[in-house]
Amino acid sequence: MGTKLEISDDILWGKLVKSWATGENYITRDRPAPPIPRTLDELLAQAAEIGLRISFPDGMVGLQIVQYSRQTAVIKLPPKTMVEDTEGEFEAPDAFYPIPRFYEEFFHAPLPKMDKAMLLQLHAARIGDYSIRNCG
Repeated sequence: MGTKLEISDDILWGKLVKSWATGENYITRDRPAPPIPRTLDELLAQAAEIGLRISFPDGMVGLQIVQYSRQTAVIKLPPKTMVEDTEGEFEAPDAFYPIPRFYEEFFHAPLPKMDKAMLLQLHAARIGDYSIRNCG
């Protein structure tokens, strides 16, 4: 546990999620897909089995996995405290946006330095995007 969500390998994590979503194993093609976990312990055991390390924030004890249909609009709301905590981090003079590292790896460039107003705008845009977009 820690203060932030940490995933050791974003691509491996994405393949695990795709495996749950499709029932096809994206990690080891000649094996059955792993079952959708129902508890954090099951999730962490699956992750460890494939060499993936996941650390959840302190106090996070539950797990909810939702698979919706194309005919259903799903809006995912982040916890109030997570929004407020991130906004509070933008008060620091050396504040930066906590973007997943794979963005910089794929686009070969770090995010530019931003002032608080720009950080808050990026934060709002990412929350809005995350809340309603479907994967694809």
